[in-house]
Amino acid sequence: MCQFKSAIVVRDERKKLGFRLLMSPWTESHEDLVTIHNLRDNRLNFARVEFTPESLSTAHQVETYKLRIDEERTPEWFDADMKSAVVEKLSVYIKSIIVTGDVCLLIGGQFVVGPGVTIETAKSCIINVLAGGTVRNVLAGGTVSDVWAGGTVSDVWAGGTVRNVLAGGTVRNVLAGGTVRNVWDGGTVRNVLAGGTVRNVLSGGTVNGKTKGKE
Repeated sequence: MCQFKSAIVVRDERKKLGFRLLMSPWTESHEDLVTIHNLRDNRLNFARVEFTPESLSTAHQVETYKLRIDEERTPEWFDADMKSAVVEKLSVYIKSIIVTGDVCLLIGGQFVVGPGVTIETAKSCIINVLAGGTVRNVLAGGTVSDVWAGGTVSDVWAGGTVRNVLAGGTVRNVLAGGTVRNVWDGGTVRNVLAGGTVRNVLSGGTVNGKTKGKE
């Protein structure tokens, strides 16, 4: 499974650094990126990479990210200088999507929300990691991928989605048409109202005051 943040490095000697870096805020799938950019699936011409933190709980700390080549072997043209240049470009991108202060509205693109930050409303965007911050309203088209310890989503409205509520993460209300996909051990969804959906509750996850496997 592809991890945040996925990209493709395309060998291009016409470019100053010898490559093009392809990615999208809407997907972490390398196969999607191949399709979007109409690439021939030829590992001699491009390399799949992932730029990930040690843990998603530190996704707001760029210095914790490491570059990984998602290939059986690294292409010969992907040398140390190119790797350093790719790391620099991806670091600049990650810094640009980290939210460090309170925001009334996040809309469009992808974001990482740091500790202590409050987002009033997230709409038509992807919050890949909620690392201790708060999102009060997830509206139609809004997605929160991972709610980590200390992270809180107040209300998931119709068309809003929370993918994973992890240990210490909390979703207060799932309203009609809102969806939570997975509640993990230690994660909590307080209230699922009529029309709201929680798809999977793993052992140790709590929904509506009941903890699976620990009643």
